[in-house]
Amino acid sequence: MNKKLFLSMCIAPVAAMAFQVGAWVGGPGQYPQPTQENVQAFQDLQGTHLDLISYFALFDINDWNATEEYANVAKENGSTLVVTWMANGYGAQDLVDGKADEYIRDYAKGVKNYGEEIWLRPLHEANGDWYDWGVGKEGAGNTDANVAEAFRHIVNIFREENVTNVKWVWTTNASNAGKGSTLTGNYPGDEYVDYISIDGYNWGKCQSWSSWQTFTQVFKKAYNALANIDKPLFIAEISSSELGGNKAEWITDMFEHFATDFSRVFAVMWFSQSKEANEGDWALNTSQAAVDAWKAGIAKMKALESNTAIKPTGRAAGNSFRLQDGKLYMQTDKALKASVVQFDYQGRILWQSAVQQFMPGEHAIDVPNSNSRSIFKLDIVR
Repeated sequence: MNKKLFLSMCIAPVAAMAFQVGAWVGGPGQYPQPTQENVQAFQDLQGTHLDLISYFALFDINDWNATEEYANVAKENGSTLVVTWMANGYGAQDLVDGKADEYIRDYAKGVKNYGEEIWLRPLHEANGDWYDWGVGKEGAGNTDANVAEAFRHIVNIFREENVTNVKWVWTTNASNAGKGSTLTGNYPGDEYVDYISIDGYNWGKCQSWSSWQTFTQVFKKAYNALANIDKPLFIAEISSSELGGNKAEWITDMFEHFATDFSRVFAVMWFSQSKEANEGDWALNTSQAAVDAWKAGIAKMKALESNTAIKPTGRAAGNSFRLQDGKLYMQTDKALKASVVQFDYQGRILWQSAVQQFMPGEHAIDVPNSNSRSIFKLDIVR
């Protein structure tokens, strides 16, 4: 039986990026942190290195000095710290009006002096009703417009302080909650964002109001909505309950989608902490089967990359291809048998070439014109 291997190539300006694995690593106690011990324990659990380490910082409570301890943990581990920067106590208009400026500016100065790259995602999940900046929070006075302006205000303070070592992450929740909430309405604009991300959970039957949802049911609507934003996309928070279905199969299915119709996703960050009864059994190791599925999924994604025969060429050196004058140019370092598949950003197949043999060297492939921005993949026959 032929085995097929999909290799993704995203059209510019969305750069092709190596698939990265991250986590909120959990740990013992009610308020675990990504300490060196907790990070190592999670890496031992999954059997591989963490590229991204999640940390949650609260406005006015966690200043840069508090954050730096965990930034150093990430640095010493060879990882990047992803800070979910939570403006608890502030509505969007409060931020626009400058009520948190002193704290934000001090934090910016600390980040600048630190010098290492960190990712900041302020005002995450603003399309919900559970945070003070949430558009759906009743009576808070938040709108898509002032949430977007608050995001821009935070970034502008960092720019005033000449901070250059931050990647800005804008995050939508996988579903809306509360009146007026939209999946993308509070997006602050391309010039203020480096990466976009989605948070989503399969609650299963752990709550009276919840039911088992597949990975696609949780994420597809948000993923489709973000198709019009030309920024690298990752999943910043994800987990599944064990109640109501098969968590291990859910994880396996997730990685299948990353390799096919969710191919824009360049990183996934598991939220590995089981919480009290009013939340869910989010930890990765709620069963050995779930851990095994996670490990197999990571191996699958790494295999896709390690077996790629496509090398950067020409002016698209940041990508895995060069598209010019209606032709797709690719450089192969070994012989392979494959077809080329063109998808739109919703994962729908627009076109597929016949299977052909490619010898080592550069190849020019005729591809059809399309009004849709595209993702090209090699479907390698083994």
